[in-house]
Amino acid sequence: MNVLVFRTNINSAQRLHKAACRLCKLRGVCRWSVDMEDRDCVLRIEAPEDSAEPYSEQTVIRMLTKAGLECEVLT
Repeated sequence: MNVLVFRTNINSAQRLHKAACRLCKLRGVCRWSVDMEDRDCVLRIEAPEDSAEPYSEQTVIRMLTKAGLECEVLT
């Protein structure tokens, strides 16, 4: 399982909706979640390692940034 983890500013229902509209377009994603209780509003994306549509951290960051959201890799 590939797991990508990001720090975001997804801390409201409106921002969550914006993110959902974008993240649902990522093919091969098993599931994604945002922990709005965490101070980093952690976004976690899971996909099988053999996914036919590989995506990168930069793809997710670019996609969410275009939606007006903040997103950076959480290390």
